[in-house]
Order: sequence, then C-alpha cells, then structure tokens
Amino acid sequence: MTVIKGIVQGIQEALESASVADTPPTSVLNAAVRKAVLEEFRTRAQFVGRLAEVDALLWSRPEHRGDVVSTAMETYLRELRLLRLTDPEESDRFVVTEGEGELFELLRPGYVDELTGKIILSGQLRRVDRPGHVSKEGQA
Repeated sequence: MTVIKGIVQGIQEALESASVADTPPTSVLNAAVRKAVLEEFRTRAQFVGRLAEVDALLWSRPEHRGDVVSTAMETYLRELRLLRLTDPEESDRFVVTEGEGELFELLRPGYVDELTGKIILSGQLRRVDRPGHVSKEGQA
C-alpha cells in the first residue's frame, strides 16, 4: 500500500500541475506510470534488503534481543510487511552452510517481502545431529 500511495501521489501532482493542453497522450502517460511503479519497487527492494541485513545482524547478537533498537526493528518489519523467518522447517528459504546430521540449527534468519513473495535475504542453517546421537567418528 505504501508503494502505491507514493506512485499515486506523484501522478496526481503531475496531472494537477499540467494544463489540459499540456496533458500527454495516453501512451506517454502509461509509460510514465509504468516507469514510476518499477522505480518504486526497485527502491523498496533496496531499502528492505538493507533493513533485513541490519535486522539479521542485530538478531545474531543475543545481547540486543528485546532492547529498544530490536523492538523498533520488529515494528518496522511489520509495517513494511517484511517477514523474518526463523523456523528451520521452511528449509527451502534457507542456505545450508555446514555440518552433518538430520536436524538444522538456525544461524541467520531469512526475510521475505510479503508484498511480492520474494526472498529478500536467505537465511542460513547448519546441520546438526540429534541430541544423544553418536556419530560414526565417535564410535570405536
């Protein structure tokens, strides 16, 4: 909705400032609207990408969880409709970086833009053994 508001406002301002004689043909107007929409989505993608990187950095530092900055980030993520993924069960949205075993440990959350459904920042998982499981190297 935020993206659309910015585009609509820009179009309204342009139309209000133009006289009837200055109004461009429909094809020119359509091209201008298309360009504005694409630019707005590019700008949003860059912004939410950076925001996801900052949030992932904060999330990786347990001492910052629950502090004022983390709480503000949670609010920003919700307002921008950016989902933080922390459930390793959604492993298709994560990159498995290392390890062996059947289970996954979350190293870094992933982020998805709810507006587009696109992954903004892939999360990272590490494979781990089940608790109490003896690996082949640990057997005599």
